Amino acid sequence: MDQSKDIFGLNSKCGNDFHEVLRFPNEKRVVARRRWAILAKALKSPTESQPSSPTNEYSVRRISSFMLLKTQELTSLPQVLTKENQNNDQIKKYTWYKYSICINNSEYFVNVGHRNRTFSAEDLMGFNNTGNICIWPSEETLGYFVCSNLEIFRDKNVIELGGGMSCLAGLFAARYGNAKNVLVTDGNKVSVENVQVTLKCNDFTVPVKSCILEWSNHSLSEQYDVVLCADCLFFDDARADLINCLWRCLSSAGVAYIMAPQRGNTLDMFIKQSEEKGFSCKKRLRYNDVVWEKRLALLDNCDFDDNIHYPILIEVTKY
Repeated sequence: MDQSKDIFGLNSKCGNDFHEVLRFPNEKRVVARRRWAILAKALKSPTESQPSSPTNEYSVRRISSFMLLKTQELTSLPQVLTKENQNNDQIKKYTWYKYSICINNSEYFVNVGHRNRTFSAEDLMGFNNTGNICIWPSEETLGYFVCSNLEIFRDKNVIELGGGMSCLAGLFAARYGNAKNVLVTDGNKVSVENVQVTLKCNDFTVPVKSCILEWSNHSLSEQYDVVLCADCLFFDDARADLINCLWRCLSSAGVAYIMAPQRGNTLDMFIKQSEEKGFSCKKRLRYNDVVWEKRLALLDNCDFDDNIHYPILIEVTKY
C-alpha cells in the first residue's frame, strides 16, 4: 500500500489533481475538451465495471469504478413494460442496460436507458451536463450504500438531488427500500427526460416521480425524511444554492446523505458553509467495509488518487 496516497494525507505521487490543471487558464478549454471527449467515448461501451486505463493525463476518470456496479446490455426491451409502452417509439430509441449490485449473495438491479446519440465536447461542457455522461464513482458507492442500508428508507419520503441521467441511488431506494414515496430530480432537462423513460421500464411498488429541480429556484412544497446526493460539490458557484435547497428540502428530523470525493477543498467548503447555514455535518470515511477494502486495494494503483477518486460520505442533519 502506498501510504503517501492515503486520504488523511491527500498526497498522491501519481497523476494530476483537477484543480492543479485548471490553474492554467490558457489550457483550461483544451483540458476540458479532452476530458469530456474521453467521457463521451466511454459512454459508447458502458458494459462491465472495470477501472479504466490511463488514456489521458488530464482525465479525472482514470479510476472509473470501484467494481461494485455491474452493467449488462439488454438484448431486448425490459420485460416489465406494459403492452402500451412496448410500442412506445421513444423507449425504442434507447439502448437498455441492467445495472446490478450484489450484496451478501443478493442481487439488486434497475434497468437504465441510454439515449442513442453522440455527445460532442460542446454538449458536455458545463455543470448541468455532467450527469448525462456516465456513472461516476460517487454514484456507484452511494448506490451500494443505499442497497446496504435499505432500512433507512422504510416508510420515508425520499428525494435525490442532482441524480443525472440515471438517478441510480434514488431508483435503488425506490425499488428495494419500501419507502413511502420517492422523487428523483436533476437540473438538466435531458437527464430528467432520460429518467422519466427509465421509470417506465422498471417495476416499483412505491410511488416514484421525476422532475426538473434547479437548486436556485426550489419550488417544492414538501419536505423529505431522506435526501440523497452524489458528486454535486465540485462547482463553487453552485454550492450555496445546493445548501439552500437542502435546507428547504430536509425535514427537521431528516438526514441527507451526500457522497463526494475530497477534491481539493470542495468537500470541506461544503461542510463549512453547511454548518454556517445551521446544519450538523458528520464526515464518514469508512461507511462500508466492502467499499473501504476496495479503496485499500486501489491505493497501490498508480492511477488512483484518494483526493479525486475516493467518495466520502457526509451525513447532514438539522440541529
